[in-house]
Amino acid sequence: SRAHCDGRRYNVMTTNIVESINSVLRFARMLPVLHLIDEITNLLFYCFRQRQDLAMKSHSTLCPDLGEKKLRKRLDVTSRMNVVKINDVEKFDLEQLPCKHAIAVCRHLKLNPYSFASSYYTHATWATAYAESIYPVPPEGTWVIPENLKKVKILPPLSRVLPGRRKTQRIASKGEESRKKKCSRCGVKGHY
Repeated sequence: SRAHCDGRRYNVMTTNIVESINSVLRFARMLPVLHLIDEITNLLFYCFRQRQDLAMKSHSTLCPDLGEKKLRKRLDVTSRMNVVKINDVEKFDLEQLPCKHAIAVCRHLKLNPYSFASSYYTHATWATAYAESIYPVPPEGTWVIPENLKKVKILPPLSRVLPGRRKTQRIASKGEESRKKKCSRCGVKGHY
């Protein structure tokens, strides 16, 4: 996936949302907590603002990137398909978007394939997802903190700092292969 925010482009090639966030905030993670929160707020503000603008400009029936592109590709493929009736009750709903076979049936029965797409793919749902405003964190002097919370002392979690330099690279997940280094002399992987 790609994150485009604040005029900057982040290439995020991960499947895990935490890894994606860590990749986008890799420099901000070194900041103090309050500054990190400001960076996260700014990132969310710009991402939401950009997606709100896209949603306002879009006039497609479905969300342009997810639903519309997929359905249009499938519509093109179905023009060359023949329909053979199996029965009247079977339905395939894994993706909640009609597959090319279902679209071919829709064409054969003169039905609108867009009507069989889940409401999650609709333009209205997409626009609603980014409709909320994100407000910046106000200055610390303006915070209203209840008296019972002012007396609570929050300490950092107990952790042991290991000797040596801290890791800045992510740790590979279980089952994920680590990159093997190539030998600088012979170019074979496994030794260096």
